[in-house]
Amino acid sequence: MKLMQKTVWAITPEMLSSMIAIAHQTNRTPEAIAKEMGKDMKNTHAVSVRGGVAVIPVTGPLFRHANLLTAVCGATSYELLAQDFNKALNDPNISAILFDVDSPGGEVNGCSELADMIYNARGKKPILAYASGSCCSGAYWIASACDKIMAADTAILGSIGVVSIFEKEDEKKTIEIVSSQSPNKRPDVETEEGKAKIQAHIDALAEVFINKVALHRDISPKNVIENFGGGDVFVGQNAVRIGLADSLASFEAIISDLNTMEKSFMNDTLEKTSVDIKAQERERMSQVLSAENVKGKEATAQALLAKTDLSASDILAILETVPVAKQTNALDVAMAEIKNPAITPSAEETQETPEDVANRIASYTIGG
Repeated sequence: MKLMQKTVWAITPEMLSSMIAIAHQTNRTPEAIAKEMGKDMKNTHAVSVRGGVAVIPVTGPLFRHANLLTAVCGATSYELLAQDFNKALNDPNISAILFDVDSPGGEVNGCSELADMIYNARGKKPILAYASGSCCSGAYWIASACDKIMAADTAILGSIGVVSIFEKEDEKKTIEIVSSQSPNKRPDVETEEGKAKIQAHIDALAEVFINKVALHRDISPKNVIENFGGGDVFVGQNAVRIGLADSLASFEAIISDLNTMEKSFMNDTLEKTSVDIKAQERERMSQVLSAENVKGKEATAQALLAKTDLSASDILAILETVPVAKQTNALDVAMAEIKNPAITPSAEETQETPEDVANRIASYTIGG
């Protein structure tokens, strides 16, 4: 019972009452309790794969860590859920993840961290939640972090809020002395002041819950408070109508759709990749050929573009070290082959007039 007390819960009152009853029955065997609860003792937290879809069950009350009580109640631990989720997320053979949720919620401690992990993984793979039964309180917190929430027409969703339980201790059995420097360490739930302090703590946790649901569902916290029932629950189509879920569906239909989506996604990805590669190559060529230092080095630039995967900046860096090629054409080649005529002054002593010099130069023939 000590485990139950002073722990903050995001769970339906019916399941909390059942767990309290179990905790009080210390003279009964775990097997007898499990039979009464209709839950198997063995751990059911294992990923099953359907095509390329990893199915992660979220069943029973939720706890941060697995212990005897989680086993007795047929519960799920956030710790094991996180391990299963990361395994599916990082497995290249898994194309989508589906949380199969049938849980009344559970311990607040650890719930937000798991939901954040799921929310931050959006975009890597499709992540869906299917409310097959109850998807309440802490379980809804987790489901809201997924890309979408699908629900059976009989599923129950909501119960957004937190609660804590306290029992009056027998004064004859328990004596507790609190340090005088820490009067607020043990608020007395039987006093108005003590209740107010505890209420403030519960409200602060509920605010975190509401804000996270608002973030996950892309709505305002005010919308969550006003339209999501204020802690109430909604069935199937009504849950969809107010925005707690995205649509009604069956488990098998979701599996089929996700596996179909995988093929479509792969085709779209391949087509997009081809388009992207062509666009990137055009951009690379444009950056190189339009640069100032390419003038006179076009042939080298074209060769580097065609025969290497070097980036535009790397090619331009190489071209900086390449000398500019000399311009050549047919006339330049022909002129290079012609020898200059030997023109010398006249050997005669007589003085030549400018006209005489001009006539003498004209008398020379090209190549002579």
